[in-house]
Amino acid sequence: MTTFHKDHLPAMADLFIHNFRKLRATIPILPDLMEDKTRVISKLERFFESCPGVIAWEGNRLIGYMGWYLVDNFRNTAWKGAYCPEWGHAASDIAKPDIYRAMYRVAARYWTEAGCRLHALSLLAGDEQTEKVWFWNGFGLIVVDAIRPMQPLERDTSPRFLIRRATLEDVATLHQMELEHAQYYQEPPILMDVYQPASVETLTAFLREPHNSIYLAVDGDVCMGYLRFEVNNTDSVAIVTAPDQVANTGAYIRPRYRGQGVGSAVLNAALQDYAEQDFRRCTVNFESFNPEATPFWLKYFTPACISLMRVPERHTLPSAT
Repeated sequence: MTTFHKDHLPAMADLFIHNFRKLRATIPILPDLMEDKTRVISKLERFFESCPGVIAWEGNRLIGYMGWYLVDNFRNTAWKGAYCPEWGHAASDIAKPDIYRAMYRVAARYWTEAGCRLHALSLLAGDEQTEKVWFWNGFGLIVVDAIRPMQPLERDTSPRFLIRRATLEDVATLHQMELEHAQYYQEPPILMDVYQPASVETLTAFLREPHNSIYLAVDGDVCMGYLRFEVNNTDSVAIVTAPDQVANTGAYIRPRYRGQGVGSAVLNAALQDYAEQDFRRCTVNFESFNPEATPFWLKYFTPACISLMRVPERHTLPSAT
């Protein structure tokens, strides 16, 4: 095991691109931007400012690498975390579990010495061998990034209610729904404080941005639910990000209207509108432990990346004696 050196970057990029191409063969709608070696190297160079990195060798051949960021207040908690993005690690197909286990032994020591109470990383989806390594190291699934082409849904979504784009006159209603949405995240079984409800000012600014939109389902004077979409979203993982992508960055259906096809109808209307604006792909990321969101998004989107997290019981190294 060694640490990063700039001479390693081309081989590191090649290893990631090899694995990413295998994923794109199964999900063709993924953009090919992260097959660009120059682009991948430019991302990997950022690690020289944040971490020593870990390199695994077999003789003179690079067979694995891991780099990470140290993040204060990880996921809006009071804790410091280490995060390895999906392009920030890769391992050779041969002996992949052994390579990852060996690299994590080294990385975990760095993370502990840095005071991290959370360990997290994102994985390319569909690699069961790699997933098992991390699950058996105490990591659990938290977020899924998924993608779909900008095509109508493969089911009848003819609504029995009005679907329309929100205007600035809807901001007060949207803010109230944001408060309800945040409360929903804090209740069992989700128990999450990450979601911060958007203020009236934030919603107003959002709706004024070109291509941003919030689609509403309306029953008379009552708003049943909404889905929010935006371009230039910074929360998506790199492998799904492209200029012709629109991201769903929020969805909430009020409890009394769930199970009635509201979300499907609103999503279908949004997909058709964005297709007419020449967007090719739609993405979403969602918490896997959200019992309402997970089955809905998996009906219509294909997971491309999964993010895992571990909360070690001990987060400091024992004192030397």
